[in-house]
Amino acid sequence: MSNDTPIYKTGADFWRDTAVRFGIEEAFGICGRYLGTQLKSELPDDEKQFCREPFTAMYEATAGKADPAKLVYPYDFQRADERLEASFYHDSRKRNNECAQAIDNAIHASCYKSFHYNLEVAAMSVVHTQGFARVMMVLAHQIQRSDWDGRYSNTNKSWSKGYALPEPVFGRAILNAHPILIEDFTKYVRKFYEEVGAERFLLPGRAESGEIVQGYEIVRSIAFDDRRGFAIGLNPFEVQPFVTWQFTTENGSKRDFYWGSYHDELSGAAENYVARVIVHMSGGDVWEIQNPLTAAEMSAEQNYNMIDGVRNNDKPQPDLDDGQRPEERPSVLKQIRDAQKAPKPPHKEKAPDRKKDISI
Repeated sequence: MSNDTPIYKTGADFWRDTAVRFGIEEAFGICGRYLGTQLKSELPDDEKQFCREPFTAMYEATAGKADPAKLVYPYDFQRADERLEASFYHDSRKRNNECAQAIDNAIHASCYKSFHYNLEVAAMSVVHTQGFARVMMVLAHQIQRSDWDGRYSNTNKSWSKGYALPEPVFGRAILNAHPILIEDFTKYVRKFYEEVGAERFLLPGRAESGEIVQGYEIVRSIAFDDRRGFAIGLNPFEVQPFVTWQFTTENGSKRDFYWGSYHDELSGAAENYVARVIVHMSGGDVWEIQNPLTAAEMSAEQNYNMIDGVRNNDKPQPDLDDGQRPEERPSVLKQIRDAQKAPKPPHKEKAPDRKKDISI
């Protein structure tokens, strides 16, 4: 080892220095390979914590980015065929199978001596490459199909039932690892999901607020370099409180919204939003426009659990209104769920909207 090889006291220092020296994309590979080298090691608690920090930073830095490889196509074959998107259904099904294989491989590789496994780092390494959404769905499917098996805990069984997983989509995404290992692996994945607050990144793009379109507040959006993008709107007082739109950006900032798809439930709006993003990116010639603050933040942030487009979360924020630092805005999913509980007015007939097209 070279004498000038850096020695880091924390995993956050390791990530920060790597990202600044080599760029974020290269840092993903370096830190990901580092996690892979730890699979076959019995790690003390401080080294496990060291691994968690770059894992968390990597996830925070990429979670909101629209990556077609990590987005799960949401519809079954019949619905996909109706939308002329059967190829996306088959591609996502193939990726589910590959994810199951990646989980098996990571569990197997984490055996550092007979009957001893480093499942904590194995979980980090798979989530890093496959994403939380697909990993959790594959695990949930495995546990659902083994509901009779007492080696899976009631806690994990109850959690798995929260997923509606069409059998044809996940039917071949079968894990071959021992159920006791899958049980513990699942616990670690769920633990990391809670620790990094991954729910706020379940949908691609970024949360926003303030813009009202046809009575709906835009609560999440994603934009691409071809001047097009997609958004979710919310109006809890409408009979159909959720809408997804496509929009075109004009003059660099103004957005023209059209092709609205209206929904009774959050799940329907989220599925439509994700499917439209996947299809739009399928050609490979459009790229998401990233928050320009994120890259700058990497070189200045002191709290690397908060890569969020706001520079240095440990420093006091500018005074707003009453001079108090504002509380962190809740996740968009929490905002939407809270809004769903608000009382709705009696149904009123609305004039036809030329931009409303529920077939999209």
